Amino acid sequence: MINPAIAFGLNDLGDAALYQEWGLYYFVVLAVAVAFTAIVPPFPSEVMVIASGTMAAEDIFPLLLVLAITFVGCLAGDIGVYLLFRYKLIRLLYRWSWGRRLHRKMLRISLRAGGASTWAGLLLIRGIPGGRSASMATAGIMRLGGRAIVALCLLGALTWSLWLVGLGYITGTTTGLPPWASTAAAIVVGTLVGLGITVLMTRQRSRRGSERESVAD
Repeated sequence: MINPAIAFGLNDLGDAALYQEWGLYYFVVLAVAVAFTAIVPPFPSEVMVIASGTMAAEDIFPLLLVLAITFVGCLAGDIGVYLLFRYKLIRLLYRWSWGRRLHRKMLRISLRAGGASTWAGLLLIRGIPGGRSASMATAGIMRLGGRAIVALCLLGALTWSLWLVGLGYITGTTTGLPPWASTAAAIVVGTLVGLGITVLMTRQRSRRGSERESVAD
């Protein structure tokens, strides 16, 4: 039986031994994991994406293939979340306690980000932990459509993929650490950046609230 990697000519990219062992199955798992994270934010696909970027830096995986697979998985998951909330299919999840908790978590993230109600705001909150899900859920609740939702999905998936894959790749090429250590360092950096964005958004929301109270007085 011909290995899928060899059949697609991927044995010439990166480390052929890795493809002979895993074939294309790794990338199938990567795409599914990234898509699944949109619906269940705690699922740690970000770690897998960053690790893939680190392995791309080691010439184990081709960088463009990692980016493409991550983008497709992110886009599929984002569209799924949007449709769940746009057509109120989220009610199906209310049959289970984890579904109700998931809905509440998305709403809390959206409120923490300042209740983004514009295209730019929805794109920006994707930078905070869980913000990718909250962004698409909010877009569905707002019934955002047309060019706005297309742009949000495409640009959001692109920036999310470039950020995480690039984080792993840059860390892997600049630190000189082994892949596992580069991945850990990239995760720490990504977490700190996400928390920083959260703090800035929270302060901005508080400032807007104070300004409204001053005007009312």
